[in-house]
Amino acid sequence: MCSTSTTVPALALGRLPVCNAFGQDGRVERQVDLDIVECESCGLIQLAAAPGLESLMPEVPWIRYREPEGHLDALVDELIRLRPEATTAFGAGPFEQPLLTRLQTRHFTTDVLPLDGASPPGRYPYLETWQARLDAAQLSAAAARHGPFDIVSCRYLIEHTPDPVRALRALKPLVKPDGLLLIEVPDSSKFLAARDYCFLWEEHSSYFVEDTLRRLAEVSGCRVLALLRYPGALEDALVAVLTTAEGPPPPVAPQGPSRLFQTYRDEFAGIRAGVRSKLTALAGPDRDRIALFGVGHHAIMFVNAFGLSDLIALAVDDDADKNGFFPPGWRVPVVGSEALLADERIRLCLFAVAPHIEGKVRDKLAALTARGVAFRSIYAALDNSIMKDPAP
Repeated sequence: MCSTSTTVPALALGRLPVCNAFGQDGRVERQVDLDIVECESCGLIQLAAAPGLESLMPEVPWIRYREPEGHLDALVDELIRLRPEATTAFGAGPFEQPLLTRLQTRHFTTDVLPLDGASPPGRYPYLETWQARLDAAQLSAAAARHGPFDIVSCRYLIEHTPDPVRALRALKPLVKPDGLLLIEVPDSSKFLAARDYCFLWEEHSSYFVEDTLRRLAEVSGCRVLALLRYPGALEDALVAVLTTAEGPPPPVAPQGPSRLFQTYRDEFAGIRAGVRSKLTALAGPDRDRIALFGVGHHAIMFVNAFGLSDLIALAVDDDADKNGFFPPGWRVPVVGSEALLADERIRLCLFAVAPHIEGKVRDKLAALTARGVAFRSIYAALDNSIMKDPAP
Protein backbone atom coordinates (compact mmCIF):
# COMPACT_ATOMS: atom_id res chain seq x y z
CA MET A 1 0.00 0.00 0.00
CA CYS A 2 2.88 2.41 0.68
CA SER A 3 5.54 0.89 -1.62
CA THR A 4 8.14 0.52 1.12
CA SER A 5 10.11 -2.55 2.08
CA THR A 6 9.35 -4.39 5.29
CA THR A 7 11.96 -6.02 7.49
CA VAL A 8 9.88 -7.38 10.37
CA PRO A 9 9.71 -11.19 10.71
CA ALA A 10 6.91 -12.92 8.84
CA LEU A 11 4.39 -15.46 10.04
CA ALA A 12 5.74 -18.23 7.84
CA LEU A 13 3.29 -21.06 7.14
CA GLY A 14 5.55 -22.56 4.49
CA ARG A 15 4.49 -24.16 1.24
CA LEU A 16 0.81 -25.14 1.32
CA PRO A 17 -1.69 -26.52 -1.21
CA VAL A 18 -3.93 -23.97 -2.94
CA CYS A 19 -7.29 -24.19 -1.21
CA ASN A 20 -9.36 -24.55 -4.39
CA ALA A 21 -7.18 -27.35 -5.80
CA PHE A 22 -9.65 -30.20 -5.26
CA GLY A 23 -8.55 -33.35 -7.08
CA GLN A 24 -9.75 -36.87 -7.74
CA ASP A 25 -6.63 -38.76 -6.71
CA GLY A 26 -5.27 -36.98 -3.63
CA ARG A 27 -2.13 -35.69 -5.36
CA VAL A 28 -1.07 -32.13 -4.56
CA GLU A 29 0.16 -30.24 -7.60
CA ARG A 30 -0.61 -26.57 -7.03
CA GLN A 31 1.18 -25.16 -3.98
CA VAL A 32 2.19 -21.66 -2.87
CA ASP A 33 4.41 -20.18 -0.20
CA LEU A 34 2.25 -18.51 2.43
CA ASP A 35 4.08 -15.91 4.50
CA ILE A 36 2.23 -13.03 6.17
CA VAL A 37 3.86 -9.76 7.18
CA GLU A 38 2.81 -6.44 8.65
CA CYS A 39 4.24 -3.30 7.04
CA GLU A 40 5.88 -1.15 9.70
CA SER A 41 5.22 1.96 7.61
CA CYS A 42 1.52 1.80 6.76
CA GLY A 43 0.41 -1.02 9.08
CA LEU A 44 -1.14 -3.19 6.36
CA ILE A 45 -1.09 -6.93 7.09
CA GLN A 46 -0.43 -8.68 3.81
CA LEU A 47 1.08 -11.64 2.01
CA ALA A 48 4.82 -11.23 1.68
CA ALA A 49 4.46 -12.37 -1.94
CA ALA A 50 1.12 -12.75 -3.68
CA PRO A 51 0.79 -15.90 -5.82
CA GLY A 52 0.41 -15.52 -9.56
CA LEU A 53 -2.97 -15.73 -11.27
CA GLU A 54 -2.15 -19.07 -12.86
CA SER A 55 -1.47 -20.64 -9.46
CA LEU A 56 -4.89 -19.64 -8.14
CA MET A 57 -7.24 -20.29 -11.07
CA PRO A 58 -9.62 -23.18 -10.23
CA GLU A 59 -9.51 -26.45 -12.14
CA VAL A 60 -13.14 -27.33 -11.35
CA PRO A 61 -16.17 -25.25 -12.44
CA TRP A 62 -18.02 -25.24 -9.13
CA ILE A 63 -15.69 -23.16 -6.96
CA ARG A 64 -17.90 -20.33 -5.68
CA TYR A 65 -18.01 -18.31 -2.47
CA ARG A 66 -20.70 -16.35 -0.66
CA GLU A 67 -20.34 -13.08 1.19
CA PRO A 68 -22.58 -11.50 3.86
CA GLU A 69 -25.88 -10.01 2.72
CA GLY A 70 -27.84 -9.42 5.91
CA HIS A 71 -26.66 -5.82 6.25
CA LEU A 72 -27.38 -4.72 2.69
CA ASP A 73 -30.83 -3.24 3.35
CA ALA A 74 -29.30 -0.95 5.97
CA LEU A 75 -26.41 -0.14 3.62
CA VAL A 76 -28.80 0.85 0.81
CA ASP A 77 -30.63 3.16 3.22
CA GLU A 78 -27.31 4.79 4.12
CA LEU A 79 -26.28 5.25 0.49
CA ILE A 80 -29.57 6.89 -0.39
CA ARG A 81 -29.31 9.13 2.66
CA LEU A 82 -25.87 10.26 1.52
CA ARG A 83 -26.92 10.75 -2.13
CA PRO A 84 -30.73 11.05 -2.32
CA GLU A 85 -30.55 12.18 -5.96
CA ALA A 86 -28.62 9.05 -7.09
CA THR A 87 -30.28 6.90 -9.79
CA THR A 88 -27.50 4.76 -11.33
CA ALA A 89 -25.21 2.10 -9.86
CA PHE A 90 -22.43 -0.15 -11.13
CA GLY A 91 -20.95 -3.34 -9.70
CA ALA A 92 -17.30 -4.21 -10.31
CA GLY A 93 -17.10 -7.76 -8.95
CA PRO A 94 -18.87 -11.11 -8.50
CA PHE A 95 -20.64 -10.23 -5.23
CA GLU A 96 -22.55 -7.16 -6.39
CA GLN A 97 -25.92 -8.53 -7.44
CA PRO A 98 -27.49 -8.72 -3.95
CA LEU A 99 -26.75 -5.01 -3.49
CA LEU A 100 -27.74 -4.04 -7.02
CA THR A 101 -31.03 -5.96 -6.72
CA ARG A 102 -31.91 -3.93 -3.63
CA LEU A 103 -31.03 -0.71 -5.44
CA GLN A 104 -33.21 -1.76 -8.37
CA THR A 105 -36.20 -1.98 -6.01
CA ARG A 106 -35.43 1.66 -5.17
CA HIS A 107 -35.68 2.53 -8.89
CA PHE A 108 -31.97 2.51 -9.71
CA THR A 109 -30.65 1.61 -13.15
CA THR A 110 -27.76 -0.82 -12.64
CA ASP A 111 -24.95 -2.40 -14.62
CA VAL A 112 -22.10 -4.80 -13.89
CA LEU A 113 -18.58 -5.46 -15.12
CA PRO A 114 -18.70 -8.81 -16.98
CA LEU A 115 -16.07 -11.48 -16.60
CA ASP A 116 -15.51 -12.38 -20.22
CA GLY A 117 -12.67 -13.58 -22.40
CA ALA A 118 -11.24 -16.98 -23.24
CA SER A 119 -10.35 -19.39 -20.44
CA PRO A 120 -7.29 -21.64 -20.45
CA PRO A 121 -8.18 -25.28 -21.16
CA GLY A 122 -9.32 -27.06 -18.01
CA ARG A 123 -9.35 -23.85 -15.94
CA TYR A 124 -12.30 -21.85 -14.65
CA PRO A 125 -11.54 -18.16 -13.94
CA TYR A 126 -12.97 -16.74 -10.73
CA LEU A 127 -11.78 -14.29 -8.06
CA GLU A 128 -8.15 -14.28 -9.18
CA THR A 129 -9.34 -13.09 -12.61
CA TRP A 130 -11.94 -10.67 -11.30
CA GLN A 131 -9.34 -8.83 -9.26
CA ALA A 132 -7.01 -8.64 -12.26
CA ARG A 133 -9.79 -6.77 -14.12
CA LEU A 134 -9.43 -3.87 -11.69
CA ASP A 135 -6.99 -2.00 -13.91
CA ALA A 136 -7.16 1.48 -15.41
CA ALA A 137 -7.47 0.44 -19.06
CA GLN A 138 -10.38 -1.96 -18.59
CA LEU A 139 -12.31 0.19 -16.13
CA SER A 140 -11.80 3.39 -18.14
CA ALA A 141 -13.19 1.54 -21.17
CA ALA A 142 -16.18 0.42 -19.09
CA ALA A 143 -16.73 4.02 -17.96
CA ALA A 144 -16.66 5.22 -21.57
CA ARG A 145 -19.20 2.58 -22.62
CA HIS A 146 -21.63 2.71 -19.73
CA GLY A 147 -20.88 5.46 -17.22
CA PRO A 148 -20.02 7.23 -15.15
CA PHE A 149 -22.34 6.25 -12.30
CA ASP A 150 -23.77 7.75 -9.13
CA ILE A 151 -22.70 4.72 -7.07
CA VAL A 152 -19.91 2.26 -7.88
CA SER A 153 -19.59 -0.81 -5.68
CA CYS A 154 -16.68 -3.20 -5.24
CA ARG A 155 -17.51 -5.75 -2.55
CA TYR A 156 -15.04 -8.38 -1.27
CA LEU A 157 -12.52 -7.99 -4.07
CA ILE A 158 -9.99 -5.31 -3.05
CA GLU A 159 -8.50 -7.66 -0.45
CA HIS A 160 -7.73 -10.12 -3.28
CA THR A 161 -5.61 -7.78 -5.38
CA PRO A 162 -1.85 -7.53 -4.81
CA ASP A 163 -2.01 -3.80 -5.62
CA PRO A 164 -5.03 -2.31 -3.83
CA VAL A 165 -3.98 1.30 -4.48
CA ARG A 166 -3.84 0.70 -8.22
CA ALA A 167 -7.21 -1.07 -8.11
CA LEU A 168 -8.89 1.74 -6.18
CA ARG A 169 -7.50 4.39 -8.50
CA ALA A 170 -8.66 2.38 -11.50
CA LEU A 171 -12.24 2.42 -10.19
CA LYS A 172 -12.41 6.21 -9.94
CA PRO A 173 -13.24 6.97 -13.63
CA LEU A 174 -16.46 4.98 -13.21
CA VAL A 175 -17.67 7.41 -10.52
CA LYS A 176 -19.40 10.71 -11.28
CA PRO A 177 -17.67 13.78 -9.79
CA ASP A 178 -20.27 13.90 -7.01
CA GLY A 179 -20.78 10.13 -6.88
CA LEU A 180 -19.94 7.48 -4.29
CA LEU A 181 -17.39 4.67 -4.44
CA LEU A 182 -18.24 1.82 -2.09
CA ILE A 183 -15.50 -0.59 -0.97
CA GLU A 184 -16.49 -3.52 1.25
CA VAL A 185 -13.93 -5.84 2.84
CA PRO A 186 -13.85 -8.33 5.72
CA ASP A 187 -12.45 -6.83 8.91
CA SER A 188 -9.54 -8.94 10.17
CA SER A 189 -9.38 -7.67 13.75
CA LYS A 190 -11.59 -10.38 15.30
CA PHE A 191 -9.71 -13.37 13.94
CA LEU A 192 -6.36 -11.73 14.69
CA ALA A 193 -7.38 -11.10 18.30
CA ALA A 194 -8.74 -14.66 18.61
CA ARG A 195 -5.53 -16.07 17.07
CA ASP A 196 -7.52 -17.96 14.46
CA TYR A 197 -5.35 -19.10 11.56
CA CYS A 198 -7.96 -20.67 9.29
CA PHE A 199 -8.85 -17.18 7.96
CA LEU A 200 -5.47 -16.89 6.27
CA TRP A 201 -5.75 -17.60 2.56
CA GLU A 202 -3.49 -17.42 -0.44
CA GLU A 203 -6.27 -15.56 -2.30
CA HIS A 204 -6.32 -12.71 0.25
CA SER A 205 -3.35 -10.47 -0.49
CA SER A 206 -4.38 -7.95 2.21
CA TYR A 207 -5.95 -8.23 5.67
CA PHE A 208 -7.63 -4.93 6.42
CA VAL A 209 -8.68 -3.39 9.69
CA GLU A 210 -10.43 -0.05 10.07
CA ASP A 211 -7.24 2.05 10.13
CA THR A 212 -5.66 0.44 7.08
CA LEU A 213 -8.88 0.61 5.03
CA ARG A 214 -9.08 4.32 5.79
CA ARG A 215 -5.40 4.72 4.90
CA LEU A 216 -5.91 2.87 1.61
CA ALA A 217 -8.66 5.31 0.64
CA GLU A 218 -6.50 8.31 1.45
CA VAL A 219 -3.37 7.21 -0.43
CA SER A 220 -5.55 6.27 -3.42
CA GLY A 221 -6.84 9.83 -3.73
CA CYS A 222 -10.24 9.35 -2.12
CA ARG A 223 -11.98 10.98 0.80
CA VAL A 224 -13.78 8.84 3.38
CA LEU A 225 -17.36 10.04 3.62
CA ALA A 226 -18.44 7.20 5.92
CA LEU A 227 -16.75 4.13 7.37
CA LEU A 228 -19.43 1.65 8.36
CA ARG A 229 -19.12 -1.54 10.40
CA TYR A 230 -21.68 -4.35 10.26
CA PRO A 231 -21.00 -6.98 12.97
CA GLY A 232 -20.59 -10.68 12.22
CA ALA A 233 -19.98 -13.60 14.55
CA LEU A 234 -16.49 -14.34 13.20
CA GLU A 235 -15.59 -11.20 11.25
CA ASP A 236 -17.30 -7.87 10.68
CA ALA A 237 -18.02 -6.30 7.30
CA LEU A 238 -16.25 -2.97 6.80
CA VAL A 239 -17.73 -0.61 4.22
CA ALA A 240 -15.88 2.52 3.15
CA VAL A 241 -18.11 5.01 1.32
CA LEU A 242 -15.75 7.29 -0.59
CA THR A 243 -15.70 10.35 -2.79
CA THR A 244 -12.89 11.25 -5.15
CA ALA A 245 -10.51 13.79 -3.64
CA GLU A 246 -8.50 16.52 -5.29
CA GLY A 247 -4.81 17.12 -4.74
CA PRO A 248 -1.93 14.81 -3.77
CA PRO A 249 -2.50 12.02 -1.25
CA PRO A 250 -1.34 12.72 2.30
CA PRO A 251 2.03 11.26 3.36
CA VAL A 252 1.96 7.94 5.17
CA ALA A 253 3.21 8.33 8.73
CA PRO A 254 5.19 5.30 9.98
CA GLN A 255 3.00 3.13 12.19
CA GLY A 256 5.47 0.68 13.68
CA PRO A 257 4.60 -2.98 14.32
CA SER A 258 1.33 -3.61 16.10
CA ARG A 259 0.97 -5.76 19.19
CA LEU A 260 -2.07 -7.42 17.57
CA PHE A 261 -0.09 -8.91 14.70
CA GLN A 262 3.03 -9.60 16.76
CA THR A 263 1.02 -11.72 19.17
CA TYR A 264 -0.77 -13.46 16.30
CA ARG A 265 2.54 -14.29 14.65
CA ASP A 266 4.46 -15.29 17.76
CA GLU A 267 1.81 -17.62 19.18
CA PHE A 268 1.23 -19.61 16.00
CA ALA A 269 3.84 -22.31 16.64
CA GLY A 270 2.63 -23.02 20.19
CA ILE A 271 -1.04 -23.10 19.20
CA ARG A 272 -0.27 -25.37 16.24
CA ALA A 273 1.61 -27.79 18.47
CA GLY A 274 -1.15 -27.77 21.09
CA VAL A 275 -3.96 -28.44 18.60
CA ARG A 276 -1.91 -31.15 16.89
CA SER A 277 -1.20 -32.84 20.24
CA LYS A 278 -4.83 -32.71 21.36
CA LEU A 279 -6.23 -34.07 18.10
CA THR A 280 -3.58 -36.79 17.92
CA ALA A 281 -4.81 -38.10 21.27
CA LEU A 282 -8.46 -37.82 20.20
CA ALA A 283 -7.85 -39.53 16.86
CA GLY A 284 -6.94 -42.81 18.59
CA PRO A 285 -4.19 -45.29 17.72
CA ASP A 286 -5.63 -45.96 14.25
CA ARG A 287 -6.39 -42.27 13.63
CA ASP A 288 -9.94 -43.08 12.62
CA ARG A 289 -12.06 -41.19 15.16
CA ILE A 290 -12.23 -37.59 13.85
CA ALA A 291 -14.54 -36.22 11.16
CA LEU A 292 -14.62 -32.67 9.83
CA PHE A 293 -17.92 -31.28 8.57
CA GLY A 294 -17.86 -28.40 6.06
CA VAL A 295 -15.02 -28.57 3.54
CA GLY A 296 -14.46 -24.95 2.49
CA HIS A 297 -11.26 -22.95 2.39
CA HIS A 298 -11.37 -22.29 6.17
CA ALA A 299 -11.38 -26.03 6.88
CA ILE A 300 -8.68 -26.68 4.30
CA MET A 301 -6.42 -23.99 5.76
CA PHE A 302 -7.06 -25.24 9.32
CA VAL A 303 -5.98 -28.78 8.42
CA ASN A 304 -3.01 -27.84 6.24
CA ALA A 305 -1.61 -24.95 8.30
CA PHE A 306 -1.74 -27.07 11.47
CA GLY A 307 -0.54 -30.27 9.76
CA LEU A 308 -3.61 -32.35 10.63
CA SER A 309 -4.33 -34.26 7.43
CA ASP A 310 -3.31 -37.64 8.85
CA LEU A 311 -5.77 -37.21 11.73
CA ILE A 312 -8.96 -36.59 9.69
CA ALA A 313 -10.74 -39.87 8.99
CA LEU A 314 -13.80 -38.36 7.27
CA ALA A 315 -14.10 -35.17 5.21
CA VAL A 316 -17.82 -34.43 5.19
CA ASP A 317 -19.79 -31.97 3.06
CA ASP A 318 -23.27 -32.23 1.58
CA ASP A 319 -22.36 -30.15 -1.47
CA ALA A 320 -22.83 -32.73 -4.22
CA ASP A 321 -20.19 -31.07 -6.41
CA LYS A 322 -17.49 -31.89 -3.86
CA ASN A 323 -18.46 -35.52 -3.38
CA GLY A 324 -15.60 -37.86 -4.22
CA PHE A 325 -13.01 -35.08 -4.58
CA PHE A 326 -10.00 -34.93 -2.29
CA PRO A 327 -9.61 -31.59 -0.49
CA PRO A 328 -6.12 -30.30 -1.32
CA GLY A 329 -3.55 -31.82 1.04
CA TRP A 330 -5.98 -34.28 2.67
CA ARG A 331 -5.76 -38.07 2.65
CA VAL A 332 -9.51 -38.79 2.30
CA PRO A 333 -12.15 -37.73 -0.27
CA VAL A 334 -15.30 -35.80 0.56
CA VAL A 335 -18.35 -37.84 1.58
CA GLY A 336 -21.89 -36.84 2.52
CA SER A 337 -23.39 -36.72 6.00
CA GLU A 338 -24.95 -40.16 5.54
CA ALA A 339 -21.44 -41.67 5.60
CA LEU A 340 -20.69 -39.82 8.82
CA LEU A 341 -23.91 -41.05 10.43
CA ALA A 342 -23.05 -44.62 9.47
CA ASP A 343 -19.44 -44.59 10.69
CA GLU A 344 -19.40 -45.81 14.28
CA ARG A 345 -15.66 -45.21 14.66
CA ILE A 346 -16.12 -41.43 14.86
CA ARG A 347 -15.87 -39.91 18.33
CA LEU A 348 -15.28 -36.24 17.45
CA CYS A 349 -16.87 -34.13 14.70
CA LEU A 350 -15.19 -30.81 13.97
CA PHE A 351 -17.45 -28.13 12.54
CA ALA A 352 -16.23 -25.72 9.88
CA VAL A 353 -19.61 -24.13 9.26
CA ALA A 354 -20.93 -20.65 9.94
CA PRO A 355 -22.19 -20.24 13.53
CA HIS A 356 -25.71 -19.37 12.40
CA ILE A 357 -26.17 -22.76 10.70
CA GLU A 358 -24.35 -24.89 13.26
CA GLY A 359 -27.62 -25.63 15.07
CA LYS A 360 -29.19 -26.99 11.89
CA VAL A 361 -26.19 -29.23 11.30
CA ARG A 362 -26.36 -30.53 14.87
CA ASP A 363 -30.04 -31.39 14.34
CA LYS A 364 -29.15 -33.20 11.14
CA LEU A 365 -26.50 -35.20 13.01
CA ALA A 366 -28.56 -35.82 16.15
CA ALA A 367 -27.93 -39.57 15.96
CA LEU A 368 -24.25 -38.89 16.62
CA THR A 369 -25.05 -37.07 19.83
CA ALA A 370 -27.06 -40.08 20.99
CA ARG A 371 -24.01 -42.29 20.71
CA GLY A 372 -21.64 -39.87 22.44
CA VAL A 373 -19.90 -38.10 19.56
CA ALA A 374 -18.54 -34.70 20.59
CA PHE A 375 -18.96 -31.60 18.42
CA ARG A 376 -16.34 -28.85 18.39
CA SER A 377 -15.81 -25.87 16.09
CA ILE A 378 -12.56 -25.06 14.32
CA TYR A 379 -13.16 -21.32 14.89
CA ALA A 380 -11.08 -19.98 17.77
CA ALA A 381 -13.53 -17.23 18.79
CA LEU A 382 -16.44 -19.61 19.49
CA ASP A 383 -17.16 -21.07 22.92
CA ASN A 384 -17.06 -24.67 21.62
CA SER A 385 -13.80 -24.22 19.70
CA ILE A 386 -11.29 -27.05 19.61
CA MET A 387 -8.74 -24.25 19.97
CA LYS A 388 -9.81 -23.66 23.58
CA ASP A 389 -7.41 -25.34 25.99
CA PRO A 390 -5.52 -27.08 23.16
CA ALA A 391 -3.42 -29.35 25.38
CA PRO A 392 -4.80 -32.94 25.50
